Amino acid sequence: MSAFPFSRDPSPKGDRGETLPKSNPDTPPDSTDPTGVCPRCGQRSSFEVGPSHPVSFNGSVHVMSAAAEGATLPDELDRATILICRNCKQGVMVVEEKWIGDHPSREGIGSGGMVTWRGVHWWPAPGAADLDESIPVALHEAFIEGILAHGAKAPHAAAVMFRRTIEGMVRDKGNEPAIQQLENNDLPGALLHMNKAGILDKTLYEWTLEIRALGNTGGHFDAFQNVSIEQADQLVQLVRQLLRYVYEEPARMQRLRDSRNATQ
Repeated sequence: MSAFPFSRDPSPKGDRGETLPKSNPDTPPDSTDPTGVCPRCGQRSSFEVGPSHPVSFNGSVHVMSAAAEGATLPDELDRATILICRNCKQGVMVVEEKWIGDHPSREGIGSGGMVTWRGVHWWPAPGAADLDESIPVALHEAFIEGILAHGAKAPHAAAVMFRRTIEGMVRDKGNEPAIQQLENNDLPGALLHMNKAGILDKTLYEWTLEIRALGNTGGHFDAFQNVSIEQADQLVQLVRQLLRYVYEEPARMQRLRDSRNATQ
């Protein structure tokens, strides 16, 4: 038996037939969707949902005193929850926001609907566990910031950070014409130069154009164009694979060659 009163049910169920948030294995876990990529081991896993503690309230009652006196506590708005990864057996802390139906409870929109808790901040930070050291620090940080925004259900901010990651890749891996185009604020032109030079093959080049396009949508207000959560989900996968092909696989191959040469 677990040392904590963990829930074993990975899928919360509405008792009135409510529509529940979809499970997404590519996002960090929370109480509502205790599956996804573990911030510690970097593997897709399921999580045991452990103890929670409220951290913000819809009211000004002194919480500890009220609890000790048996008084009614104000409505919780946010809480901190422990999740245990079933793969690495280590804990993750997530700050969760209370939702009622399709809106955060702090917005005060309506009073009906299922109550769910959705993650907005994680410790350790998601996205860092399985990144190879070959990825430059600036790109590493930009990607993680995009992951954090994505996990907090902020797709526009995530798209902007993923576009920033692509710009950083151009500065690091681009040839002179590509970097010059970037200096002229022409990211598509820079990517095209990298494609023509063989730095990006046709598939990777097409990926970078999509990432750039959604990054622009996220960074400029347009009442008729938005970045959806589903599009941000795809961006996470595209940028992660791009980093893998451009940085990690060549670095692993070089380490393999070095180890083989060292034994000869």
